[in-house]
Amino acid sequence: MTQASAKQTVSLPVLLTESKPAMPTARPGGPDNVAAIQQAALGEPFNRYKILNHFDRLQRFAAGENVAPVTVEIDPSNLCNHRCNWCVSAESHTGELLALDRFRSLIDELKSMDVRSIVLKGGGEPTVHPQFDDMLRVVATAELPMGLITNGSMPRKDTRELVLQTAQWVRISLDAATADTHQNIHGTRDFTRIMNNVQYLAEHAHNTVLGLNFVAEPRNCTEILAFTKLGLQLGVAYVSIRCVFDPTNPLTESTRAAMREQAAAAAALESDSFRVMLGNFSEAYLTADQLQQFPYRKCLGPNLVGVVGADGETYACCFLRGDKRFSFGNVHTDSFETIWNGDKRQAVMESVYRGECGRACLGGMTANRYNIYNEILNYMTLEDKRHSEFV
Repeated sequence: MTQASAKQTVSLPVLLTESKPAMPTARPGGPDNVAAIQQAALGEPFNRYKILNHFDRLQRFAAGENVAPVTVEIDPSNLCNHRCNWCVSAESHTGELLALDRFRSLIDELKSMDVRSIVLKGGGEPTVHPQFDDMLRVVATAELPMGLITNGSMPRKDTRELVLQTAQWVRISLDAATADTHQNIHGTRDFTRIMNNVQYLAEHAHNTVLGLNFVAEPRNCTEILAFTKLGLQLGVAYVSIRCVFDPTNPLTESTRAAMREQAAAAAALESDSFRVMLGNFSEAYLTADQLQQFPYRKCLGPNLVGVVGADGETYACCFLRGDKRFSFGNVHTDSFETIWNGDKRQAVMESVYRGECGRACLGGMTANRYNIYNEILNYMTLEDKRHSEFV
């Protein structure tokens, strides 16, 4: 995959868009489903307004303070044992491993800065790191809440047990309902192994929220419903379904029609105990134009999330992994706190505010978790808020 195509072909984190959905996404029962409304109001783990739990940090940022990130994403490995050609991190598959000693000291630094959670992801596949299990123990000892994004292969036999002991949530990127389709997309023959791991995690998860992710594209879009049924059968808490955006190869109308039909059928399987999140399945996304205007004054969301690659580089955004033009500095030469509070970070973020990152989130790709961050922070940082005295 070329550098240019790696930047253009992007899959997105799943959160509801502001656009009118192209197919139903509500839970069965509609507005009279009181239990669902109460669950959302009381702060279920998928609530898009979770960021308001950190309102103290939002206020300080809006006042001009350089605040510590709420969450830091760490890539243990830039090696990946799968080969998905649309991977958002394809540019960073350069083989580095983050040393355990540096990982341990990094966690200590983040804890002292009042970083409030850690996500282990990639980069490459985190669980292929030869000391990944030790990393799980390090984060647990620091008593930092942790999430894990993985392809589910987990090559070491004790990993899945440790994951359930240490992770608050796990999302497995499956992208298929059958072994053949999984092999076609991921380039591997480990579907049965992954299914065994998912089944084990689902059966033994007591405090860990387990979900499956599906990136829809022409090779697998007719398996969206089967994938959702598989997740329901396995007993996971949720499935998330999103679609690839490639401006060089737009979806055909027949593919979009299949996606709409499959996603609508999948949504009908949702219940209070099984979530079906359709993410960017909106008409605006399915017919997206990369040249559309960025919907915010500035992309402020990355100020709440740190990204440390397995190469030690601290990147401005998860979409920019591997692009050292948007690195704030390297944790192998400086502390994370020095980097985060440094002049280079401010300069890089100014270039992001100007859109010099190329804004991979454009073209309908604003269906990602930075949306709500940007919506809130862009309002809070306005100097003149008209009618702010009213609610």
